[in-house]
Amino acid sequence: MKTVKVDNNELFNLAKEHLNLGQEVELKVMGNSMLPFYKHDQTIVTLKKAESYQKLDVVLFEYEGQIILHRIIKIKGDNYVIRGDGAFRKEIVTKDKIFAKVIRFETPGKNSKNYNFKVKVWLFFTPLRRVLLKLIRK
Repeated sequence: MKTVKVDNNELFNLAKEHLNLGQEVELKVMGNSMLPFYKHDQTIVTLKKAESYQKLDVVLFEYEGQIILHRIIKIKGDNYVIRGDGAFRKEIVTKDKIFAKVIRFETPGKNSKNYNFKVKVWLFFTPLRRVLLKLIRK
């Protein structure tokens, strides 16, 4: 199979075009900001544009000129507070900066059984996140 490298901006512009047409888009996760649930260069997410977004949705959005895939942790009026599962910084954006949400994902060798429960437990342990991430990354 031939590998083709595409500039991130070009890739996301193409993805946004398809999302705006109501189509689903699959992307491979790059980076560790969504550990322990999504793994770098292994997890494939399927995205779709949505009319509304809820707490705990994982969304693709623009923040300070970057396109990021993180989880909504709180909604305050028109603002969405978003943070990666393996990240410490929060991003605050409005709905117009959100392109789509993850409707399914797959990580080879992992199953998504009890996913929502695991996410809630992970968020409960947010104060211990630094220690837990060190253990997970080993």
